Amino acid sequence: MSDVLRVGVVGAGMIAGCHVRAYAATPGVEVVAVADPRAAKAERLAATVGARACSDLATVLDLGVDVVSVCTPPRSHADLAVGALGAGRHVLCEKPIAGSLADGRRIVAAARASDRVAMVGHVSRFEPDHRAAKDLVEGGHVGDVAMMVHSLTTSLPGWSEGGWLADPSQSGGPLLDLSVHSFDYLAWLCGSPATRVHAVAADSPAGPATYVVATVRYAGGAMAQVEASWAHPVARGFKAVVEVTGTDGRISWDYDHLNGGAMYLVDGGATWFDPLGERGYHREVAAFVRAVREGGPSPVPVEAGFEAVRTALAAQESLRTGRPVDLRTWEVS
Repeated sequence: MSDVLRVGVVGAGMIAGCHVRAYAATPGVEVVAVADPRAAKAERLAATVGARACSDLATVLDLGVDVVSVCTPPRSHADLAVGALGAGRHVLCEKPIAGSLADGRRIVAAARASDRVAMVGHVSRFEPDHRAAKDLVEGGHVGDVAMMVHSLTTSLPGWSEGGWLADPSQSGGPLLDLSVHSFDYLAWLCGSPATRVHAVAADSPAGPATYVVATVRYAGGAMAQVEASWAHPVARGFKAVVEVTGTDGRISWDYDHLNGGAMYLVDGGATWFDPLGERGYHREVAAFVRAVREGGPSPVPVEAGFEAVRTALAAQESLRTGRPVDLRTWEVS
């Protein structure tokens, strides 16, 4: 590996743009390729950093990249991540790591068989507020974690190519696309795996099961309530509300308190100013690059990404059956 880390980004949508800008802001890194089967999208994003527009992973690999960022819909993650790892490249794979446990297992197996760094893009771990809470918990400032709340609410995302996010068969709905952030973060925060999940949902004009609440029990004894919604008003934007209660104290924050202001228009529209911007992605990519240069370990191991998906899919099973799911024994293909 040369002094300059050469990166190829597969996918040219919104999240791919976050990755490209984060890499461009990281010293000693060059984005050399952006791949997408839709040539115009690849060309637009590649042009922002002087990279080459490609159509597929094979072309990216032929350019001799050191790193591949996988920023495509979840159903394609396994083929791309396994292919890149098999070709000896380091991989940063967007969340959810996969859309099924079978595909998740393929990525975990490929990562374990490789000497490359494989990381899942669970950006919540790198947001300043979420990271600060983790540091406070690890420092013993709230005692033993007893109860956690993690709420992520927004309107139905309209930026996905062909509307794949609105199709539950492709995106898994808000439980897989949105709550997977919560499931990963909370298990990491309390340092304990989930053992039981029970979910209820409501339909909305945004689609079936687009408002969801899940309760989770962890091996260490903590409990959590996870809320996810694609049914909230567009004008409210993306919102997070988080609480962590321990035996000695409580931490809480929400995105309204972090909000830098709002602009209200005469047509009823509103724009919320986010002072955090893409800082989480910049920190995520910086941690990944550092791990690549140092030979590991992965800042977010693929095993952790797999467990977050497993919890989300178990929550979907709970919706289907109306019963809690015991994660200590539950499996599904």
